[in-house]
Order: sequence, then structure tokens, then C-alpha cells
Amino acid sequence: MARLFSKQEIRSLALLLPLLVVGVWIAVCALTGGGSDEAADTQEPKAASGEGTDTLRLRSFDPNTVTYEELRKMGIDKRVARGIVKYRTAGRTYAIPEDVAVVYGLSDSLYALLKPHIAIGEEYKLKPYASAKSQRSAISATSSPTRSFRPAPFDPNTLTAEGFYELGCFTARQAEALVEYRERMGGFRSLLEFRDCYLIDSALWAQMEPYITLSEVATSVPAPHTRTFRNTPFDPNTLTAEGFYELGCFTARQAQALVDYRTRRGGFRSELEWRDCYLIDSALWEQTKPYLRLSPLPKKLIDLNSADSLALVALPGIGPRTAHDILLYRQRLGGYYSVAQLLDLRVVTKENYELFSEEFWCDSCKIRKIDINFAPPKELAEHPYITTPRLRKILLTRQTKGGWKGLEEFKKDDIFEDEEVEKLAPYFRFDSVVIE
Repeated sequence: MARLFSKQEIRSLALLLPLLVVGVWIAVCALTGGGSDEAADTQEPKAASGEGTDTLRLRSFDPNTVTYEELRKMGIDKRVARGIVKYRTAGRTYAIPEDVAVVYGLSDSLYALLKPHIAIGEEYKLKPYASAKSQRSAISATSSPTRSFRPAPFDPNTLTAEGFYELGCFTARQAEALVEYRERMGGFRSLLEFRDCYLIDSALWAQMEPYITLSEVATSVPAPHTRTFRNTPFDPNTLTAEGFYELGCFTARQAQALVDYRTRRGGFRSELEWRDCYLIDSALWEQTKPYLRLSPLPKKLIDLNSADSLALVALPGIGPRTAHDILLYRQRLGGYYSVAQLLDLRVVTKENYELFSEEFWCDSCKIRKIDINFAPPKELAEHPYITTPRLRKILLTRQTKGGWKGLEEFKKDDIFEDEEVEKLAPYFRFDSVVIE
């Protein structure tokens, strides 16, 4: 009987047959949709990246309350669903839909599909910014009493705290504050002074203006015990409280009130300002006028250690370049202890110095001091009063000696001359421990 296949052909079929079986099995799996977990996993990332969107079954959801299972039912990839829930467990909330876009694993294409369905709950939504003015309005609206003025004539110069309270537009505390304000002012001399009180707003002023009957201030100011002025020259800009009392026309309390009044105003610039003081009536003014010796008020000086460039260029003889050099030199020095130090600058001539020198003073408390016993070489070298040879002596002596306890030791160690010690004294401190 003849053979159908030769031995060589049989061997070839034996090798090809397993391959054919494997190929048929793969084809069947692909057609039926079944397969390994690996095949399923390869499909899920498509949903995450926006591909295969046919599997998404989206509906409105709040990312602050939705569960992992609900997200999976909508067809969202398990990694993205886990990321949305995990974002909340860290104590964060979704205040705007864009917060969802930062979830790990969520692609831009998938976020574009999800965004129309994101519904942030009212308790989680980002609240609009309220300005300070609106906040103050809200506070005053809730905390202030109803400002309902009871129409009735009244005199703000004679009303007590109870009287202001009975007007119906002030609390008890505000009524007491009004009385204190009136006493500090010495009474209200005009309707405008009452209107400018910090407790009177425009709406309240419009209600009460027709009912105000303002009496003379003099009736509300207590008269001194004996207004007998001792005819003697005096300067109200320099007198102390005792000095005013010794004039004979003021009580001790009024004398102190005069000093406080002068301090608040910054002094009396003219005789009229003295006359308009609430403690000076027309009779006392006529008595004191011939003996009034009003000294000019001192000029307000500029602190050279805190002045900025705008303050400097406003003075005669100082331009932008000079102002720049003054500020730069102040930084290098650590501050000025004398206005005359400005003459160290090349841009400051003697002529210019005479123009502005009387406009300055120096607050030595603002000088930046150097701890000479521990300051690094670089800090010492940057000071303009310490030359290179002096710096070498300081470092060498400090290394061998351990430090200094005072300026006099610099002269003993032959490091600085007397003149140099005086210049450097404001810039050195010796509060560190000195090694013996």
C-alpha cells in the first residue's frame, strides 16, 4: 500500500500543526470579545485618554460626593475614578470644575467630555471675593442699631449722654463718646464742626440738621475760678502746665488742657490761633493780647537716617545724583551720626552743604553697629572708615589677642588714632564675649 505522505512531509506537518492550532485559538478569542485580563486592560486606558468614548455613560455628578462605584458605572477608567476620590481624602475639595482637571491620570480630552456634567455643590463652590468696603458694610448692617432719628429740636452743646441716647440714633456707648468728643473739642462752634464728628454720617446729618439749635460754646465751657490775668509777658508755645497756671487765669485742669491742645495742634502759629482756643473767651483775649509773645515754631527737620530720595531732592542744593550718593554712603556707613558726614562725599560742596545742612538731624538709634570682636573680614572691609592697613591690624590683633572690651584698647594696641576712634565709636559694639 502506497504512503500518502513521505516521512519528510509528516515531520513538516507535525511542526506546523501546533502553530495552526494557536492561530485558530487567537482568532476565535478576538472574534468573541473574550480574552485575558491583559486585553481588557489595554482597552480601559482608551477611555481615560478620550478614545473609545462609546463606552462612557456620563451623567451629572458632584466630584465632592460621587463614589468610586458610581464613576465606574459611568465608564470612567478605574485609575481616574480612584484619583477623583483620593483627591478628596487628602482634605481637599473641588471648588471649581477646573479642579477636576488636575486629577492624576485624567487626560485633557476626557476632561473636556466630563466638564459639562460636573456640578459643584453650593457648599463647595468658590465664594466670590468680597472687598473690605463691602465687608465693613455687611458688618455695620448686621451689628449697628437702626439709625432712626426722633425728630425733635436739640442742642449738641448742652445734651448729656442720656440726651443723645434719647434721640434714638445713638447707642449708649456712642452717646458717651459724643460727650467725650465735645469736651475734647471744647464744644461745637458751628454746625460744620458737629457734622464732621466721626459718629455723624451723611444720612444721619440730613435727618437731624433741621432740628439743631446750637448755643454759644462759652456757655458750655466751665469758667475758671478767678479769671484775673496777671499782667506779664508770656509765650504760649513754650509754657508748661505750671506756667499757664501761674498766669492766674486758668485752673490746674485748664492749664493741662491748654498744653494738650497745643500738642495736638503742633503749637500756635499766630495770635489768631491762640484767640480761637476754646479756653480763651473774648474778655480774656483782650487781657492777654498786649502781653502775648509768640515765638516761631521750630522747623520740622528730616531724619537723615530714614529719609528717602524724594525727601532729599525736595531740598535746595540736592539733585538726583547727590541724593543717590547720600543714600549709598548711608548704606555703607550703617547710618549717619552727624550731618557733617555729608561733606565726605565728593558731590557735596560747601556751598550746597550750607543750603541744606540745617534741614537735617540724625537719629543715632538707627545706626547699624558692627560687633568688632566677631565681625567677618568682609563686613569690616566694606566700612568706609576702615582702610586696608587698619583692617590687617584688626584681624591680626584679634587673632592673637582674642578681642577688645572698649575703644580705648584700640589706641593702646596702636590700631587707630584718636581722631579715627572718635569717628568709629558710633559704629562699634563690644557686647560679645571676649576671649582672654
